[in-house]
Amino acid sequence: MRSCNCRAVVSAAAIPVDTLIDRFPSSGMITVSARICESQCSAKNCSISILYGDHANPSNSFVFRSIVPGIPIYEPVSGGGIGLIVSAQGEASGVIFNDIVTLSNIHFLHGTIIGDAICSISLHANGRTFEVPGCIFSKSDNKQN
Repeated sequence: MRSCNCRAVVSAAAIPVDTLIDRFPSSGMITVSARICESQCSAKNCSISILYGDHANPSNSFVFRSIVPGIPIYEPVSGGGIGLIVSAQGEASGVIFNDIVTLSNIHFLHGTIIGDAICSISLHANGRTFEVPGCIFSKSDNKQN
C-alpha cells in the first residue's frame, strides 16, 4: 500500500480580513483549515474548510467544506519556500453562499520570506463571488502520513 503524503496541514483562526463580495469591499473574521495531500492520496484524505463571518452584512457569512478537493499544484516561490495552489468543489451553509460551491482558487505559501500564509481565496456560489485578494498569515505543520 502506498503511503499518503499530506504535505501541509494549515490553519488560520479568527483572523480579521478585508474581502470582496461581488467585487464590493467588505470585512469580517475568517478561519481556514486545510489538509493538502499529494496526488496518490484519495480525496477523503484532503480537506479544506472556511468559516467567514461578515461584520457589515451577516447574510454574507458562511461555512464552506470541501467535498472533492483538486490535486494541488506545487510551485517554488521566489526567495525560497513553496506555494500550493488548490481548487475544490464543496458545500456551504449560509444565506447567500449556500448549496454547491466552487472554491476556484486558494494559495498556501509555506516557508517563504513572508512566512506561512493563505492567499488569493476565490469562492463562487449562486452567481455570487467571495474573494480575499490579499494574504492572511497562518500556522502550518508539515507531516508525513
